[in-house]
Order: sequence, then C-alpha cells, then structure tokens
Amino acid sequence: MKLYYYFFLLSVIMSACKVQDLPAPDHNPQMRYTDLQNAEIKYNQLFVLDIDGDGSTDFFFSTLLVGDPILQRDRLQFIAHSKIGTNLLNNDNDQSPVLNNGDKISLIQTGYEWFELSAIVLAEKITGITEPVHWAGLWKNATHRYLPVQLKKNGKYYHGWIEISFDTISEKLVLHKSAISIEATKEIKAGV
Repeated sequence: MKLYYYFFLLSVIMSACKVQDLPAPDHNPQMRYTDLQNAEIKYNQLFVLDIDGDGSTDFFFSTLLVGDPILQRDRLQFIAHSKIGTNLLNNDNDQSPVLNNGDKISLIQTGYEWFELSAIVLAEKITGITEPVHWAGLWKNATHRYLPVQLKKNGKYYHGWIEISFDTISEKLVLHKSAISIEATKEIKAGV
C-alpha cells in the first residue's frame, strides 16, 4: 500500500511542475572587430577606416574650418563621412544618433534613414566675435559612444559601429574600436 501511495504522491508532484519556456538567448551575429588604438583626429587631420578589411576605405573622419562672415564667427567642425556603398544614419537635421552600449542597429531606425555619401558634423567649436566660445553637436560630450554604420556589398547590407569619444578641452575626436557584421541584414548591438 505504501508503494501505491508513494507513486500517487510522485505523480501529483510531477503533474504540478510546469515546464516554462526559456527566453531565447540574445544573439549577436558574427562580427569583425578592429582596434583603432585610440586614433585622434585634431584640426586639419584625416583618418581613413577600412572597417571590413578588404583594402578599401569605407569611412573617413576629418575637420573643416568654416568662416561665417554674416554671423561673424568661425566653426571648427569634426565630420564623419561615408562613401558610395557605405552608409551613415541621417535625420532631417543631418545628424546621426549617439548610441549607447547594447543599443540596436538594424535596417530600419526610427527617425533616421541610411544614406551613402554622407557628411555628418559630429561636433563643432563655435568662436564668435561677440559671443563666447562654445561647442555644439550631438557628439560634443560623447564618451565611448557608438556611431552606427552600414556597408552595402553585392546588394546586401551589413551593419556595424564605430566607438567614439570627444574631448572638447583638447579639441579632438578619439576613435577606439569598430566592428562590422559578417552576416548580411542582421540586427546587431552597438559595442557588442
């Protein structure tokens, strides 16, 4: 009798256990990473980046000094450029988002569109005759933030990021690392 009671109790316990579906693991596609060794871009300097390692320039960073005689001020601009077949995210104001570690990068980004042949002013120092020197731009306070990028190869899109910091005191843009997915059209996470 004890044996029947034992099996009955065991079957009640087993039927009370509920199997839960585990959440799917957070998958980031395979990536190609490049250490940019904290490359610095200061006034009148250029940095070219071959993000996928195929021997051709994909993106480049430069500065531009613009004199504005009407507003009587100078603007030292720090610019990220894309070429044909390489894209940067642009909004209506020609700005690109400042992403945090783990933010998603995909084919569709709300409020932005992918454009090739882009020139995005990341930050700029404004020196006026009557106004104090100040900095403008979404990236002026960036510390280890991520610029989303995209490559188009053989009709397929590959997403990536470039890790950037900005130093307004030393007036320089710092490039830490970059990565590009080796799997086409996959959503990725910045910094991962």
